[in-house]
Amino acid sequence: MASKRIPAGETFIQAGQALENFWYITDGSMQAQFPGGFITLEKGDIIGICDFNQESHFLTYQAVTDCMVIPYGSPAVLIRTKFFEEHPDNRTRFALTMNRSARKFLDKYTTTWKSCRILYEFLLSSYASYRKLCEELHIVIKELPGIDTLEPMEKSFIPNVWQSTYYVGLHNIFLNKTAAPVLQENQFVPGYLYHAAGDVHTLLEKFRSLYDYAGEISHLLLNEDRLDLFDLYTGIYYRIGMQNPRSTEISAAIRSICSHVESQPGISSQLAAGRIQEYQSQVDNMKKLMEHPAMTDMQADFQKDYSLPAKLTDSVGIILEYANCTGELTSTFKNALAAYKQLPDKNATVPEAMRARQKLTDLFYQVYTAAFMVSLTDNNIPPILKMFFNFGFLDADLTGMDSACFLYQNAQLYAGDPEHGIYTIHEWLKAIYEGEKEPSINELDVDFERHIQSMKSEGSITAEAAEEMLHDKSRKVLFELENMFPRASKITSGKPAIFSPVLSEHQFIRQPEDALLYPDQIVNAINSIRAADYTVFARKSLTVLSQKENVHDFFNVEILPDIILMPVVGMRGSMWQEIVGRNRLTPARMMLPVFQLESLEKVMVRMVGEYRWEMCKRVQGARWNDVTEPSLTSLYYDFLQFYRKNPELSPDTKEKIRSGLQKCKQNFKEYFLSDYMVYIMFESKGSPHLTKNARAILFGQCPFSAPIRQALSSNPIYQELLEAHGRSVAERCKKLDNLSRKLIAKQEKVPESLDQEIEFTRR
Repeated sequence: MASKRIPAGETFIQAGQALENFWYITDGSMQAQFPGGFITLEKGDIIGICDFNQESHFLTYQAVTDCMVIPYGSPAVLIRTKFFEEHPDNRTRFALTMNRSARKFLDKYTTTWKSCRILYEFLLSSYASYRKLCEELHIVIKELPGIDTLEPMEKSFIPNVWQSTYYVGLHNIFLNKTAAPVLQENQFVPGYLYHAAGDVHTLLEKFRSLYDYAGEISHLLLNEDRLDLFDLYTGIYYRIGMQNPRSTEISAAIRSICSHVESQPGISSQLAAGRIQEYQSQVDNMKKLMEHPAMTDMQADFQKDYSLPAKLTDSVGIILEYANCTGELTSTFKNALAAYKQLPDKNATVPEAMRARQKLTDLFYQVYTAAFMVSLTDNNIPPILKMFFNFGFLDADLTGMDSACFLYQNAQLYAGDPEHGIYTIHEWLKAIYEGEKEPSINELDVDFERHIQSMKSEGSITAEAAEEMLHDKSRKVLFELENMFPRASKITSGKPAIFSPVLSEHQFIRQPEDALLYPDQIVNAINSIRAADYTVFARKSLTVLSQKENVHDFFNVEILPDIILMPVVGMRGSMWQEIVGRNRLTPARMMLPVFQLESLEKVMVRMVGEYRWEMCKRVQGARWNDVTEPSLTSLYYDFLQFYRKNPELSPDTKEKIRSGLQKCKQNFKEYFLSDYMVYIMFESKGSPHLTKNARAILFGQCPFSAPIRQALSSNPIYQELLEAHGRSVAERCKKLDNLSRKLIAKQEKVPESLDQEIEFTRR
């Protein structure tokens, strides 16, 4: 074959392509890219040498400058035609280029490991400094999601110093003329190439894990959701202003964060540049306003509604009066609220703080229940009560007056979207009262009907009383208020140990206006998941096509979930139940905090993944983990239960699975959820992260939609899976087409549901 010219910027070889030839670089430079970074190959290097013991390319090769390459045969050619025996000059060339590549990978790995260690230490020290600054400046400390669970790198990631010195030593030996007799041995170089390629691939597997770790911790530094260290420090800076004696110290800390951001490959350069530019613009504006202080006062006066603080002064009194609380409850509640407000650290776990939170929490739900029952007959609920019902608002001092004013201005119009299954908590409770929805299951997975039946069975109520209670609207809504409401609020907060349902400024790590969820955001998040995993909300339903001819089949019916917005500040979602009662064609129920601090995409994907798992268990019943009846849960259970004995898995892959299970505390469902999130968020975009077995199970049980399948059609990793899926779709469509022909032959009308099923199958 003749030499090839590769223009700068062009991808020459894509990861996953069959390794048909090695290529020798005669001019120019090329990047060998892998998950976590790249190394640069230059004139004299050989493309593909690190995959000497593989059948396909693991790396992607992209030209940095215009390159010239010439083919150098395949591994099979090199061995079977006695290549090294017939071309002795190539022994040194191959040994040196492999050695050079191995040393580049080792150096890159060591650099990345050091960078991760430095970032880990920087995050911990910077957040500790932030907390100290807040205490000294009397500013409410905001939590940094994920900092509490931040762990150092595992010891297995520590670079092997001996390995680097080993390859440096070999390099010197290869260059030494006295080593010529060693290189003349025909089997030495192929053996060395196999050994070094194995070392490189072991390193690349560790690189992937290290890169994932770097991405996780760099997310704390700066991310799209602004739940990061950069936002915490800039928030203090904006608040205290440039004239504060501590502003220089904070400005220096922000510059230090920026320098770390710029060195992190896991952070989008576009995102980093945008956030840093935004900060710089804000600083410039602050400088201008310092030069014209009068202008600042005028703008503030113009924008501020001076009537709102007066309306919000006695919010607690208004709420307690509306709920018709007794004098004793009013007094007890106000004392409990005062004790809570006086806590120096509302997140403290000391006994005093725990008691204060628990007492206020118990009283909060008493008042909430009483106020809600009053609201059922009120067609003009006051804004402060709407704030209480939907946001957990009680006191403007606790939330901060600016936040309280924002919520007041939005409370009147804030609503769910029941048409798309999205409800505020007040809308949801009212829907239960009016009979539009049934109460949710309690923490024992018992629904309202079974709860009443168990009371009757125990003899605590008579059969007549049970029948009356089953149709009592108030009893139904009280069951929801006493069971689902407090438990789901605590779960969605993400911090059950220090949970308080009372809205407070300390709970926010970004402004309420940025954290408040709106129905269209949730609809978009669900649609984004459905665009990838198109069968996720499909249920099998027996559909009769012709009663006369007894033609029927199980068709897919898409049933979207009900989503209830809990009145808390939180960072988790809760997949509460997959169906209602015994009817498998009822919507699932999911809960989200009305103020979402975490990435909505991540929370939704995880929650939908949990729905996938639980719905599969529901359908499979007692055989949910029986691999003789293949399903999502049984295949994953079998895969994880017996991965150690699986001959298809390499030692590195087994180690990766072992490590993943260790992180999930041997919980197979948690391991699946982690994989499902990667599947939807990365694999659907063409970025392979999963093991081959996990990918095969997920693609087989949760196939990607047609547009994504088309985009992945050129990726060799998916070739076999796509072909299998194509055959499955063809068989299903053929069966449906035969049903259609049968109906036409019997002069029966082809129902619209049959055409819809064919269309769904091809999605």
